[in-house]
Amino acid sequence: MKRALWFFLLLCGCRQAMPGQATWYGTVELAEGKLILPFQMELDLRSTKPQGYFLIGNEKAPVPEITREGNSLTFVFSEYGAEMHGAWDGNQLRGTYVRHRGDQKTTLKFSASPKMLVTTQPAQAARAVSPAGKYQVYFENQNRNESATVASFWMQSDGIYGTLIAPDGDYGLLVGRADGGKIQLNRFTGWQAIAITLEQSGDNWKGNYYFQNDKPRAFMLEPRTTLDVTPPPRLTAAIRNPDAGFTFEGVSISGETVRSSDKQFRGKPLIIDIMGTWCHNCIDSSPLLNELQQRYGPDGLQVVGLSFEISDDPELGKKNLKLFQDRLGLAYTLLFCGSTDDANVESRLRTQLEKFFAYPTTLFIGRDGKVRTVHSGFKGPGTGEEFNAQVREFHALAAELVK
Repeated sequence: MKRALWFFLLLCGCRQAMPGQATWYGTVELAEGKLILPFQMELDLRSTKPQGYFLIGNEKAPVPEITREGNSLTFVFSEYGAEMHGAWDGNQLRGTYVRHRGDQKTTLKFSASPKMLVTTQPAQAARAVSPAGKYQVYFENQNRNESATVASFWMQSDGIYGTLIAPDGDYGLLVGRADGGKIQLNRFTGWQAIAITLEQSGDNWKGNYYFQNDKPRAFMLEPRTTLDVTPPPRLTAAIRNPDAGFTFEGVSISGETVRSSDKQFRGKPLIIDIMGTWCHNCIDSSPLLNELQQRYGPDGLQVVGLSFEISDDPELGKKNLKLFQDRLGLAYTLLFCGSTDDANVESRLRTQLEKFFAYPTTLFIGRDGKVRTVHSGFKGPGTGEEFNAQVREFHALAAELVK
């Protein structure tokens, strides 16, 4: 009898209540379980409105909506058409990540444990293997003459950092470590689930790019001295009729229809940002645009974000814009302009912009209504000096507009 009681107490002692506040370490299965993507998150579940964020190095990616029901947790990313559902089993949170795109659904398995239950901490990067440097990226089966993607990697005390940069922006900060002669860098934000693996190949590096359950894309890295590349002509957006200017129409968060012909925009220098709340490069660019609005607004500048969402539901669009606005503390105009479906984008954008391809695409418009500059894509803080140079460029363009 005593032995049975002891076993019962031991069994109960192994199962703990889900912590109200903790750092969690977890993994997501990519490529149908062929690659394990580690992630880290902070959760505070103690209030009626739980909060949390994913950690990628020093970067924090907030979880917009968290719901707890008993031992179940749900994370909702309505901007990205994604959610995570997990159940606490006394030791781990286990569940699935689901991403919706039209009729297609991607499902990934995940699990996570609070720090207090983790017996081994993430390993330190092996300093013997370092890909630090700048590279040209050549994806398999890609015409080498059309490659406009570059990569940058650097070492810090706690690991290896880096990102890939394409004409439409960077892939976001990736963080990882070395394991023998191989390296894996990772990024998980609740809507991005990506990883790259690297292995030395002579003087170069070869690797694979993983995105959710997609087939891995093989690539080669070749050293280069800078990250400046000239995009191919097909990736150079421009206004079709410079004399006609650029017109827009959208629905504000409060439900009002706003047009470029409205009095508040007439004779004003404008920065028009074609974006989406699902776009991580748009998240990176918005704080800078807000800074431009605050600094040059007294001189007449108006910043307007034209949001093209995954869904054409206006109520969901307004909800997503409100989440986006509140999370980033934005004070400039945000308008819902429908979905990213080809027909909508064709009628609203491509009739005015030729070779439009990137979210965000930012238009700098003078007081005369003419588009002075079309800037495709955005390089986020994870690109280091590339980001800083872009900040200086945007300030210079805004200052020129308000002269």
